[in-house]
Amino acid sequence: MPGGYDLDTPPIHVAPLPGESAVSWLRRAAVRYQIGPRNVLRAGGATRQIASTRAATTRTLSPRNAFTTRLGLSTEERELLREGTDLGCAFNSYARVYQHPDTWSTRTISRYCPACLTTETPIWDKDWMNPLLAVCPDHDLLLLDRCPACQAEPYATPAWLSEPLELWRCPARTPAPPGSGRRVRPWCGHDLRTAPAAITTDEQSRAQRLLLDLARDPDEKVELCGVTITRRIGFDAMVELLAAALHDRGTRFLDLSEPTTEIAAGLADTLLVLNASDPDHAGERLQELVLPTDRQAPITQHAATSSAKNPLLGALQLGHHREHLTPTSQLAFRTAAAHPRYPLPPKAPHAAVRHLLLPEHATSGRPLALARIPQVIWPGSMPGLDASDPIGCAEISLLLAHLGTTRPWSQLTLELGLPRTFHTALARRIRSRRAHGTWTTLLTHLEHLHEHLQAHPPWPHYRHRRVLADDLLLLERALVTADSDQRQPTLAVLRRFWELFTGGDALFAPNPLAIPADQHAHWRQQHRELDDEQAEHFETAFQILDRSSPLLLGRPLSWQPP
Repeated sequence: MPGGYDLDTPPIHVAPLPGESAVSWLRRAAVRYQIGPRNVLRAGGATRQIASTRAATTRTLSPRNAFTTRLGLSTEERELLREGTDLGCAFNSYARVYQHPDTWSTRTISRYCPACLTTETPIWDKDWMNPLLAVCPDHDLLLLDRCPACQAEPYATPAWLSEPLELWRCPARTPAPPGSGRRVRPWCGHDLRTAPAAITTDEQSRAQRLLLDLARDPDEKVELCGVTITRRIGFDAMVELLAAALHDRGTRFLDLSEPTTEIAAGLADTLLVLNASDPDHAGERLQELVLPTDRQAPITQHAATSSAKNPLLGALQLGHHREHLTPTSQLAFRTAAAHPRYPLPPKAPHAAVRHLLLPEHATSGRPLALARIPQVIWPGSMPGLDASDPIGCAEISLLLAHLGTTRPWSQLTLELGLPRTFHTALARRIRSRRAHGTWTTLLTHLEHLHEHLQAHPPWPHYRHRRVLADDLLLLERALVTADSDQRQPTLAVLRRFWELFTGGDALFAPNPLAIPADQHAHWRQQHRELDDEQAEHFETAFQILDRSSPLLLGRPLSWQPP
């Protein structure tokens, strides 16, 4: 480095500023060197032809090239240029979680605020290319998307790469006069600082600031509509409400060519819901923006699980309609909870789950695994449960299996080893409960039991046990081996061991273990005596099966919720 100078680095250093876009930094560097932005890239060592705004942005922000280092940028300055804004990161997260097919515009145009360009060192903000920013939060002005002189959209063409123009000048070329035949048109260069911009209403400004506020600190808990949520959940809910509001106007926020007047008006409409003080009022107001059949917050089970749904909008929508839903929907949406929820989509990414559940639901996650639910519910696990009624206990197990899931009744019945038509009889019993006003209380007890089992998961793997117990000879051999005298077990002993092993009831057992309903009371008295007499024998037989089986059975033989 002769004389203290690096001959490979330009002598003038142009540092990126906080929040500045790559296009803005290139233009400032071009003005400082008095060469076109394309030549700035060439000075950094770029060899490929830069022929579009997207190519220039990609080349500047790519972490794999070193030309920004040759232009004198430090590692920290290059990271500053590449790092996303809070609004941009939140919008990208929204796109990933909700898997929107067309979330970010493929265009490279930029909006702008005339007042921001009047500062001593103006920049083009990164968020000006974000379709969710329609209002300048510093000046309460609607952002503009065209030059008032030539009507060109900033950076819509690569013309700006050829000329060093101050950031407050229009970087487009003027339109060619009709019939002139001129191929190279003069630069517009209009002073964008003088562009007339409309002042926003108070609602539009407050809505835009709320969206920007929700975009920061995504995991921080806040309260909105009387519901505790994270900021990211609130941001996603506001974007979903904006999409619904704009849909009614026939516009979309995804396209930067949409007028900012429409976007700002849509943002203001979201306050109709988000300004509500409690979930009841918010749910009523939600009906003005989102219908029960709309994509954002449907109340049908198929639509609710077809894609990710916002948990705040779901809590408001389902809470508003909970009394009018079918029993199956009430179970699937868990309406007995303080705030109902949508079942998680089957293929929801693990990283997205925390954005699809309210903080109060985060510990519950997915519904209780069917493998951990016995054929008949454990005695004493619910208030008022009649342990002498096997049909009622099996009914509770089936209802618990449907809580928080949209799996069909026929599948759940098969999984629990119940008769094929059992859920048909269950439907009649549910109608009877609704008629007598006890259905809501039962839903509440089921919700409490579900939460308790989520905190204290059952140890037995009932699905594996039911599969293994299909081979009654296997159970019989285990009982024979466990007996010191190698005696064949009686039918009653085998039946009781089957019940304890599978978590089932002899009323639903396979032949020859099944007993008719009119003999069930006598059997209950008999199996109490068997439990006292054969406890050690049953435990030994279970240990033999547990050691020899390739399937996970889970210990102990019989389990009760703590």
